[in-house]
This record gives sequence, structure tokens and C-alpha cells, in this order.
Amino acid sequence: MILISSNSSAVDLADNLMHDWANRAARGECGWICPDCCCTFPEGMPNECEHGHQTCTDIIRRDKRIAERK
Repeated sequence: MILISSNSSAVDLADNLMHDWANRAARGECGWICPDCCCTFPEGMPNECEHGHQTCTDIIRRDKRIAERK
């Protein structure tokens, strides 16, 4: 069970958990679900959009760069 302290809001907690999950998925440590097309990738975040969308590829590459620093 996750308890929310008086200094944290539920939104902040959800935001932190989502960032942690995205970082792990970008490193291939867990599965990933594309928020745009809802396709699942059990092996983690792909290197580019499987549907050829440049906007998604840009976001994926950004997230992978961020994850490398953490």
C-alpha cells in the first residue's frame, strides 16, 4: 500500500510513478504501453514508433535520453 503524506498530492505521486515507469521501460527493464496507440511492448520502449509517426519517435528518443541520465 502506498501512503500519501500531507506534503504530497495524489497527482504528484502518480506523476512520479509514471516517470519512474517510463524510465525503466526506456532502459528495457519492464514492458511499455504506447499512450498514443495503446500497443504493448513487453520488452520495453522501442527505439522508434512502430507506426512511423515522427512525433512518437521524437518522444521515445527524448524519454530514452532522459532515462540514460538516471
